[in-house]
Amino acid sequence: FPFLPLHSQILCLVIMLFSTNIVAQSQQDNRTNFSCPSDSPPSCETYVTYIAQSPNFLSLTNISNIFDTNPLSIARASNLEPMDDKLVKDQVLLVPVTCGCTGNRSFANISYEINQGDSFYFVATTSYENLTNWRAVMDLNPVLSPNKLPIGIQVVFPLFCKCPSKNQLDKEIKYLITYVWKPGDNVSLVSDKFGASPEDIMSENNYGQNFTAANNLPVLIPVTRLPVLARSPSDGRKGGIRLPVIIGISLGCTLLVLVLAVLLVYVYCLKMKTLNRSASSAETADKLLSGVSGYVSKPTMYETDAIMEATMNLSEQCKIGESVYKA
Repeated sequence: FPFLPLHSQILCLVIMLFSTNIVAQSQQDNRTNFSCPSDSPPSCETYVTYIAQSPNFLSLTNISNIFDTNPLSIARASNLEPMDDKLVKDQVLLVPVTCGCTGNRSFANISYEINQGDSFYFVATTSYENLTNWRAVMDLNPVLSPNKLPIGIQVVFPLFCKCPSKNQLDKEIKYLITYVWKPGDNVSLVSDKFGASPEDIMSENNYGQNFTAANNLPVLIPVTRLPVLARSPSDGRKGGIRLPVIIGISLGCTLLVLVLAVLLVYVYCLKMKTLNRSASSAETADKLLSGVSGYVSKPTMYETDAIMEATMNLSEQCKIGESVYKA
């Protein structure tokens, strides 16, 4: 730092030494044994966990690129639909890797292309989320400077992993999944997440019951089968949105059917009432017509003597027209 005053240069140097000491201590605190067991296979297919993070790693495509694999293999292992490329922050994924022995340590060696601003430490802690550490990367790439890397060069990053031993295989443990312990984790929570035995987790990692010292360090999760990871929060929200819509549509259709049924019953009753009224009116009209017809259409015949007597022998007093008399 030639452009800084002397006291500032000393302060920066102290900070760098302090940070390096912290990093070195954190690496030494990893009590999980990633050495190659003598009775394990020379290589195996296993999985490492990865947490989707913004801004660059919220898609299966981008994540698969840094692991030198294909998005479909991650989707299958992570209980995702093949076309679900978009992820949400903090979504947990399972990434398939090939684990084998490099020297006396178990690693999944991944080829990574260096970008502007990359360093061993930066890539190990951000892109690979502490699935490896800068010391392991430096040991595997001794001719490269950890902080001055040529852009575009391919660097091998060794991710910590392990193959099950014969004893574990006899216990039907098929995978030792590499998982980076989070500050809010506990053995019970992690065992439920991966469907693993708490005893197996504690046995495989030398932290006892308190894994506080394992924060941000890779540990091994022994499982008898590949865990079915919970769907992402976005899927939950999608389901939550679809469910009220479905319920609303169902209730709306039911209400519409009920309204239509009531309306049809009302129209039917109204029509029947109108028909009954029409029938009653017709019946009354028929009765009236039949009564009137007794006087209009069926004239009464009288004897001549009765007519003469009623009109006083056709008297002028009874005459009300040319040939009409009242009687």
